[in-house]
Amino acid sequence: MPLERMCEITAVQKVAEMTFKIVAESKEIAEKAEPGQFAMLGFDSPTFDPFLRRPMSFAKTEFERLEFIVRVVGWGSALLATLMPGEHIPILGPLGNGFPEPSERAILVGGGTGIAPMAFAASRWKKAILLYGERGQENLCGLHNGICETKIITEDGSYGEKGLVTDYLQKELEKGPAEVFTCGPIPMMETVAQISKKLGAKCYVSLEARMACGIGASVGCAVETKDGYKKVCSDGPVFDAEEIIWEALDD
Repeated sequence: MPLERMCEITAVQKVAEMTFKIVAESKEIAEKAEPGQFAMLGFDSPTFDPFLRRPMSFAKTEFERLEFIVRVVGWGSALLATLMPGEHIPILGPLGNGFPEPSERAILVGGGTGIAPMAFAASRWKKAILLYGERGQENLCGLHNGICETKIITEDGSYGEKGLVTDYLQKELEKGPAEVFTCGPIPMMETVAQISKKLGAKCYVSLEARMACGIGASVGCAVETKDGYKKVCSDGPVFDAEEIIWEALDD
């Protein structure tokens, strides 16, 4: 069962362009969180504005420490980025199903803020390589540092290799058996799923979606699968890539 706690903010750090790392404290939530799971971050506002909490993947947990990556894209994420150490916010979590433990080498493919659950998984799994893709150096958030073998790919070539992160997935899969785990923009994950299927690798995707509750009470985060509609918050966010009807997803 998820826990709801008022959590103290201990740090808010700008780590990339319009991107912030938020650190909060809850020993109970930290002890239960697994890679791929998420939390709903609320606002301690007497006016209930904004009303809905924001879903955020765990980027790391350690002892009582909870880390999240927030990219400012709207009103709610902008408010989270203005939090100050010492403030308290309600956090509900951990939520969702998380990634299955890999039975062989794991290839983790992260793009944008999708790097958060990938970095968390990389910190827990021994046999892993992380492929991290961004538009440019200014977008890299630093979560990849020192956790496992990592390859950085930027679209403009300003840091690491130039190209798309998916260009390097096939090269890694050709080295030997592996399971693939991915989170990021829909087109990227769809391509990751296609490459994995072509080369006979199992692929798991962590979907990001707007959601109202995080516990399956609403249908705002429903996605179409081969077994009908499923809720990202309670049936996911992690799905077997072959379940997903990709053309039904909006990026």
